[in-house]
Amino acid sequence: MLPLSSYIEHLQNGIVKLSGVDARPIAGATNDSRTVKPGWIFIAVSGSVDDGHRYLDKALAAGAVAVISERELELSDAVALIQVVDAYAAAAGAAEVMYGFPARALELIGITGTNGKTTTAYLLREIFQQAGIKVGMVGTVGYDCGGSWEPAVRTTPDPFLLQSLFARMRENGCEKVLLEVSSHALIQNRLGESRFDGVIFTNLSGDHLDYHENMENYYLAKRLLFKKLLKSSGLVVLNADDRYGQRLQKELAGCRSVSWGKFFPDVDFQLRLIKENLSGQVVQLTGSHGACRWRAPLIGSYNADNMAAAFLLALGFGVSIEDIVTSLAVTAGVPGRLQALSFPGNSLALVDYAHTDDALLKVLQTLKQLPHNRLIVVFGCGGDRDNAKRPRMGKIAATCADHTILTSDNPRSEDPLAIIADIRAGIPAPASYEVIPDRRQAIARAVAMLKSDDILLLAGKGHEDYQEISGTKEYFDDMVELSRLVEAQRG
Repeated sequence: MLPLSSYIEHLQNGIVKLSGVDARPIAGATNDSRTVKPGWIFIAVSGSVDDGHRYLDKALAAGAVAVISERELELSDAVALIQVVDAYAAAAGAAEVMYGFPARALELIGITGTNGKTTTAYLLREIFQQAGIKVGMVGTVGYDCGGSWEPAVRTTPDPFLLQSLFARMRENGCEKVLLEVSSHALIQNRLGESRFDGVIFTNLSGDHLDYHENMENYYLAKRLLFKKLLKSSGLVVLNADDRYGQRLQKELAGCRSVSWGKFFPDVDFQLRLIKENLSGQVVQLTGSHGACRWRAPLIGSYNADNMAAAFLLALGFGVSIEDIVTSLAVTAGVPGRLQALSFPGNSLALVDYAHTDDALLKVLQTLKQLPHNRLIVVFGCGGDRDNAKRPRMGKIAATCADHTILTSDNPRSEDPLAIIADIRAGIPAPASYEVIPDRRQAIARAVAMLKSDDILLLAGKGHEDYQEISGTKEYFDDMVELSRLVEAQRG
């Protein structure tokens, strides 16, 4: 237990008013009323979806002895009130106090951008492990605490789960932590006072605009990682082919930074894709270390970018080029990122997480460049999320693929047919497409269509093993569906 004063001291810069404060011991803290225990602090956060103040009575009944809120509340004399400017930031600060500031014992490496975060994190994890460095990871697919693995709740979890993960990593002897840092986490101050030793900017394209409203706000949210959370000695690695990467580089003038790119000569490291086929690609990175070339079992120009980002970050942290190249040459890739399965007749099906228009375009452009007969794509869009990208994704699919099947992703609380209607609005005539709302039936239909040398892409869900429909999550895995169908064909 810690005295209440320990929390107040850490939060003092954001405190507006204190009421009923004394030397009482605090057993823990949470922003979830369902997890409150006797002697705990409850942080009431007014979020974009729900308001923690609705559950204040429940938290007090469960034994909360102190409340943190942005509001001036009327509480009994037995309950302390800490009124703050920003409840999100206060929750992060309370989580740090509760778990003993575990991030201070770790080197944090953050990866942000719209696409490529997960693959870059996986590549770096493998590189550091190749170099004998124990590393933890927090990202979209899962959480690795250096000895335990669990599926992810969200890309960057809430402050209490995040600090608990840091604490487990510290206990397990991790030296470094790789974090995929989401724009939501940055806006909501989930990282508290954790500071980063290295950061990567992958790219920026339209996504989460339902939350950020426009690209400028989205960019400014991402920039917080570099402007607010980076140590003064921290390393910045960024993609200079991306216009937001170019802007970020200018705005970070004076920082320790390194850039890569394929299209512009004015970069620190020039990236070239030398050769590519279904078994992988050969890439070359030329810079201060000379020209380094390697072959990796990944396809797609965007994966060349992901490898360049991982290469340069690891190099900046003292990993040898030999260890980096050795790791990249044998990488296992990422679950649900262009995961392939061969079907009879020399046809190929792939599962990919591409759920933005930019990601879908890059994947389809990659597949179009490979030898094939027809390219078929099955995809949908998530409900209760950025709906502006839906017609853009429809146009991209119809333009790049020979045939498109529109289906459901995670419709959540929305009508699947309404989501599909939004997608259809972007499909030009006379594109070849059909609508099958049931994802299992859509996949079966696509597989039944396969002929010799066809390529099938199942886009949008990737590693996810569920569908969320009307507020209920039901088990569903694209790769499992494909495996079942290929087994049926093989008899």
